[in-house]
Amino acid sequence: MKPLQTDLSIFNKLKLERPPVGVKYLFQKPEGIQTLGKSLALCEMLKEAQKRDAPFYFTKKNENCFGKQTLGMVGDGSPPFAESGELGVKLEIFQDARANKRLVRQNYGLGKGTVNYVAMAPLDKINFEPDLLILMTTARQGEIVMRAMAYSTGEIYESKTSTALSCSWLYAYPYLSGKINYFITGMGFGAIGREAFPPGWVLISIPYNWLATIVSNLKEMKWELTAYTLGREKFIKWEKGILKELAREFQNP
Repeated sequence: MKPLQTDLSIFNKLKLERPPVGVKYLFQKPEGIQTLGKSLALCEMLKEAQKRDAPFYFTKKNENCFGKQTLGMVGDGSPPFAESGELGVKLEIFQDARANKRLVRQNYGLGKGTVNYVAMAPLDKINFEPDLLILMTTARQGEIVMRAMAYSTGEIYESKTSTALSCSWLYAYPYLSGKINYFITGMGFGAIGREAFPPGWVLISIPYNWLATIVSNLKEMKWELTAYTLGREKFIKWEKGILKELAREFQNP
């Protein structure tokens, strides 16, 4: 497992209520990291990592929901009653099986047998190069992170999740697509039932290919923009002034 080389300390400046969590997907057992030692759903693993004072790893034996399918720890196919869509009907999530089946077919998974171990650690205890960095933020804190994505790239914000199996969009989709994903807690079936997160927070999953850009932009850009400090009336006046100034400049190059 490659040791941490990326300086992630800038994320401490966000002063999040719960620390960001690094996630690493592994085929071989990691050395020098303790095992989870309990059974949880994948959606609960993030909460567990946020309160730990050291990294841990888990295997399919520790995951007690459908997260092991998402992670590729077991076969891609779910049990027939889940694949058919009948499970979602029994759980009162969907009107009929066809709606549930469509969701199942659209979810992302890492592929059978590709991941046997998953290491996780809170920000200050990450000692490996993470495949994902997952943050739980307020809307204003999340705005800073997402703006850091767009600051040098112009990238469009994207939010994808699903009624159930939202762990797929937090753990698999960003890793496979290379895209940052975010969504609001309190909108996913299993996470609500298991009380994995308080509702109304923003979960942001940053894949490894974006970390250097986000870190660099957070260091360079202004976090609290002038526009956010003025209040409505002063903001309108200030914005009009900027527009007039630019109009004059473009008329008289």
